[in-house]
This record gives sequence, structure tokens and C-alpha cells, in this order.
Amino acid sequence: MRARKTIEIEQVKEQANSFFFNSRNELAESRKVLQSFVSQILMETGNYKGFQYITKQQMMTADYTYGVDWSSGKPVYSDESRIRFI
Repeated sequence: MRARKTIEIEQVKEQANSFFFNSRNELAESRKVLQSFVSQILMETGNYKGFQYITKQQMMTADYTYGVDWSSGKPVYSDESRIRFI
């Protein structure tokens, strides 16, 4: 029988956040599925602290969508799959 290996919850969160930032625009549905999956893990382990939409200013490249733009003083949502877990 193979030995079991565990992964730190913080590492799961960091990997998911990296995917939310760095995945191509056409992977919005994949980001939504991952959000649901990781949210459930975080909640069941008592590690859920909420999320924030990734802002236009936080995106590494102008080629990718962003979650919200606050430059007008009001939130303008672009791609609600672009989040980061806190």
C-alpha cells in the first residue's frame, strides 16, 4: 500500500490564486470550477477568509481580463472569474 501524502491548505490556495492571475482569458469556466472547489476545501477546513476581485491595476499583462476596475470611483466588473482568495 502506498504511503499517503498531504498538502498544506495554504499551498492549494496559492496555486489556485496563481491560476486565477495567469490563466488565459478563454479559461473563465475552468477558473469558476476551481473557485468552487477551493472555496469548499477552505470552508470545510476553517480556512476561508473571503476573496477579492483582481483589479485592472493588479493584472500582470494588459492581454488578460481583470475582475474589477475602480478607476471611475465605482466598481466596473469585467471578468468575475478573476479573483484571489485572501
